[in-house]
Formats: sequence, C-alpha cells, structure tokens
Amino acid sequence: MYQIKLEMKIAFMTNTHTFLAKLIHWTFIPLYAYGIFKQVDDLNQLKDESFLNFEILFAIVFLIIVLFRYFYMKDTPTLLGAHNELPKGHLFIAKTVHRLVYFSLIMLPTTGLLIAALVSLDIKGVEIAVSIHELSADLSYVVIALHVGATLYSRFKGEGLWNAMVPIWKETEKNNSTLVSKLENLEHKVYEKIEKVID
Repeated sequence: MYQIKLEMKIAFMTNTHTFLAKLIHWTFIPLYAYGIFKQVDDLNQLKDESFLNFEILFAIVFLIIVLFRYFYMKDTPTLLGAHNELPKGHLFIAKTVHRLVYFSLIMLPTTGLLIAALVSLDIKGVEIAVSIHELSADLSYVVIALHVGATLYSRFKGEGLWNAMVPIWKETEKNNSTLVSKLENLEHKVYEKIEKVID
C-alpha cells in the first residue's frame, strides 16, 4: 500500500499518471469492447449453466477491475498533466463525465448479475433489469465517446493532458492558432456560466 501511495505522489510531482494507472486504463479497453461485442442476444442462453457461469465470472471480474480503478484513481487530480490551471467549470465537466463513465461501467456488470440471478431463479422483473442494463450500456457509449472526444480536443489544443495518460503521439507545445484562441474564448464563456451555477 505504501508503494502505491509513493508511486502516486511521484506521478503528481511529474504531472503524469502512474504506470499502474496507465496499465489499468489501456488494458480495460479490450475488456470493455469484449463485454459489448459478446452481449447476450437471447435470455434463453442463460439457461445453459456453463454459459451462465461464464457470464457471472466475467461480470464479477469486470466489476472488480472497475472498482479497483475507481478507488486507485479517486485521489488523482481529474485533469492531471495540464500545463496551466484549468477553470472550475472545465473541472466540473471533466469530473461529471468521469463519474458517469464509472457509474455506467459499474451498472453494466451489476445489472448483468441481477439479470443472471433473476433468470436462474425464475423471478419476475427481468424486463426491468434488462432495460436498466441497456440504458447503462447506452450511457457508457455516450460518456466514453465524450471522454475520447474531449481527450482528442485537448490534444489538438496542446493542454498537456494527453501526455499524462497516452504513451504515443506526444504533445510538444501549446497550439496557439487563431482557431484554438476562438474556441477557448467560447469555452471560457461556457465555463463562466457553469461556475455561476455551481458556486
């Protein structure tokens, strides 16, 4: 535990994520993709005991990894790597998206386990659990797309956030183009409005 805290302290000082944080982040992507692409097409599949056991094991492993990552990363600054201090409105949006990513990724296996239990015990309520599960999947698509889009946008602007987590295509300097200046002026107006609401 001391070693993990030391690694996180060093990461904050060097303005980058730890090796473990990067490892969990990048290895989780194929796990998430696999979970999405191998979805159960028909609830009758869960009547096959070996299939059901695999789905339960997968959901438990998925949930453990998400929870471990959440508790490991919860004390990490949200926008680690930024060259400059970012507005409170920007932090609010980033934290909201991150929390929604975690929420959707926790709800996916949780509702999957609920569906498995309801089907195997032949209890009513499967349709509701399936609806929540599908809503969680849809939410995960939206918030992960927002996260990826915001990351690419930040990379385009050269804010420094990209280098903290991504091992390739490193940023070298801030993009000071006229387009970026105009976009940042629009952003700041949005952030000011958000800050008026949250303060």
